[in-house]
Amino acid sequence: MSFLLMLFALGVFILSLEAVRSPNNDSYWVDVTASGCEPNRLEVPAGQRTFTVVNRSDRAIEWEIVDGVMVLAERENIAPGLRQPLTATLKAGDYAMTCGLLSNPHGTLHVVAGESDAETPALSTTAFVGPLAEYRVYTTLQLRKLHRSAAELRDAIAAGDLEAAQQAYRDARRVDLHLAMPIGLFSDLDQRLNAHAADFEQRENDPAFVGFQRLAGGLFEQQSTAGLNGAAEQLVADVDTLTARLKSASIPPAQLANGSSRVLETWLDHHRDDAIGQRDLADLVALTEGADKIVSLLSPLLESQSPATLHTLEANLAALQRDLQADADSSASRSAADDADLLQATRALARSLTGINPALTLEG
Repeated sequence: MSFLLMLFALGVFILSLEAVRSPNNDSYWVDVTASGCEPNRLEVPAGQRTFTVVNRSDRAIEWEIVDGVMVLAERENIAPGLRQPLTATLKAGDYAMTCGLLSNPHGTLHVVAGESDAETPALSTTAFVGPLAEYRVYTTLQLRKLHRSAAELRDAIAAGDLEAAQQAYRDARRVDLHLAMPIGLFSDLDQRLNAHAADFEQRENDPAFVGFQRLAGGLFEQQSTAGLNGAAEQLVADVDTLTARLKSASIPPAQLANGSSRVLETWLDHHRDDAIGQRDLADLVALTEGADKIVSLLSPLLESQSPATLHTLEANLAALQRDLQADADSSASRSAADDADLLQATRALARSLTGINPALTLEG
């Protein structure tokens, strides 16, 4: 009898997987193996679509939808054997899919135009001229700070001054995360600046592993500046490239909110099971400061279009800021309950940020 029950349960489980695979419920199944995506080419209708990403490899992986070099949506740190949903609103066109390790070949996502693409009239693009202009000023000022701190970090590492290098790292990292949303739009730069060792085939020993995570491993875990000169030089070069790109690029209005939500989700992806350390907290503080800037820019539009959305957004932002301030003021060690509360508050803010675009009838 128990054997029959086991077979029945297995059958139900298989049927549930097939239901997830079916495009009829707007969910599309993507297996990520050690060598790439299966299927390697996916076709979906335009609009809001949900993808179920399954890790069929033996390492934690990431999956992204990329338009040129701009990241539209991503899910990181999916553990082996597990699956994660990702929902994105897509316009007709061809996109790339990153498939696990950064060295793996990209897949293709073909989005077909549908009859309902223009059902909801979008808020006039002129409404976003002011917020986007103010954000350009903000990014320009932040980039100057980032370049200065990155240069100080490079020079301190070259001089072998560990204490100065650690402080310059903290300063540069904070600004890097203030700019996490626009940096996250450029897949190649984001990978060089912010990728983790697990994203590379040879992990910490992979020559392509540079950026802030590589530098943090040396400066704080190894407590040494040895072997970091190349990564520090590359960091300065990448900041210069970022500055040039943002000078000529236009940030899509829809990415102000979606991109801010995505960087918080990425932070959450890397902290599902691990304890939250001091550098993790510092990163979250900086990400929240960046999100706060986006909220302040879009608040006037939300006040007129959807006051309820604005109220929820501001309440969730304030709650997370209170939790972070309480952590900063406390001298006691963190508990698992503290970590759980912080994760919940971060997740709530990320979700409320995703509500901005529907409220403003933005797509992308």
